[in-house]
Amino acid sequence: MLHSTLALPLLLIAVSSNLAMAIKKEKRAPQTLSRGWGDEITWVQTYEEGLYQAKKSNKPLMVIHHLEDCQYCQALKKAFAENEEVQEMAQNNFIMLNLMHETTDKNLSPDGQYVPRIMFIVIENMKKALRLIQTEL
Repeated sequence: MLHSTLALPLLLIAVSSNLAMAIKKEKRAPQTLSRGWGDEITWVQTYEEGLYQAKKSNKPLMVIHHLEDCQYCQALKKAFAENEEVQEMAQNNFIMLNLMHETTDKNLSPDGQYVPRIMFIVIENMKKALRLIQTEL
């Protein structure tokens, strides 16, 4: 009887201890969209989704073009992922997209198709450019 009386509280302590450790260790699941650039960052899947989210949130879109087998891309990725300030700004102040392939879309390669390449799309500047084009036509 004494064993069963002591066993139940010990079992409860062990279970609650394990549960507490599991909660502490719980981390956000790695995003496959991060591709090593920062698992805590919310990434969009496409350029179109990025433009939509940028307009909706009034945040600039940051597009990172990189290739897996590029040594310069890997060096930039490491520096980007390890810098806490960069990670925080990327998460809080930008809509983030990383592309691991080249594109034929001229909007995504206005100055050439080199890697690594980072572009910032600012919705307000895009609107100004549209107004200028319409008034000059």
